[in-house]
Amino acid sequence: MKAVKPNIRGILILDGDNRQLPDDEVLAEGLTILRWRRYEAESYLVHPEALARFVGGTTPDLFTHAGLECLRKRLPPVVYEDPLADNDYLERTPASKTLLPGFLEAAGVSLTREEYYQVAAQMLPEEIPNEVRDKLDVICEALDVRENVTEEE
Repeated sequence: MKAVKPNIRGILILDGDNRQLPDDEVLAEGLTILRWRRYEAESYLVHPEALARFVGGTTPDLFTHAGLECLRKRLPPVVYEDPLADNDYLERTPASKTLLPGFLEAAGVSLTREEYYQVAAQMLPEEIPNEVRDKLDVICEALDVRENVTEEE
């Protein structure tokens, strides 16, 4: 890519499960490296209200309650009650392999990992952890997204 576009820039966001991997193993000129504090990006979808809204819409049903009960049993109470707070549990738990599939199965919803973005689409701004906003701000800054949008308008 650099041969074609020498000034190309990029962002690499690493999951939190590889904290021991030094950045210089993947470092390249023009590449900004970020790491999630939580185990993986899917860990930021663990928000009981957002998940309930995703499976039940505006009228939660028995399946919604079954999914939430599954989450309540698997999550430490502090995470269930305050999913936005920093917590060791979400830093070491692969939500995409444990929490989300169990919740979705209990709620009677068939969703592949590649379709988890649909959960994020249902989240309200106040349900999105600050770290996600911070990473998006870094992406915009590193790629000059805001400047390009302003120039085109």
